[in-house]
Parts: sequence; C-alpha cells; structure tokens
Amino acid sequence: MDRKEEFVRYIRKTGTSLGVNIPLEVIKILNLKENEIVRVTIEKAKKDGRK
Repeated sequence: MDRKEEFVRYIRKTGTSLGVNIPLEVIKILNLKENEIVRVTIEKAKKDGRK
C-alpha cells in the first residue's frame, strides 16, 4: 500500500533552483531516506506568493 501525505510549504531559492523542504514529521511517517525517489505534485495553494 502506497501512503500519501500532504503539506503546504513556501518555495525557497537554493542556488539557481527553487526547492521545497519536506517536514520532519512527513519524513518519519513515510520512513523516507536520502537518495530515495519520491513522486511530487505541485499545486499553488494561493493565487500569489505574498503573505
């Protein structure tokens, strides 16, 4: 059974790329390890990036 977790995070600039950090609780729930492959779906949560 594949398990899914959803969360909302801000996009951050990392070098010349944009990145999203995975929350520690999600890492623990899904037992994620470095170098594993994960499926990521991107959806805007708000119309603009302003707070």
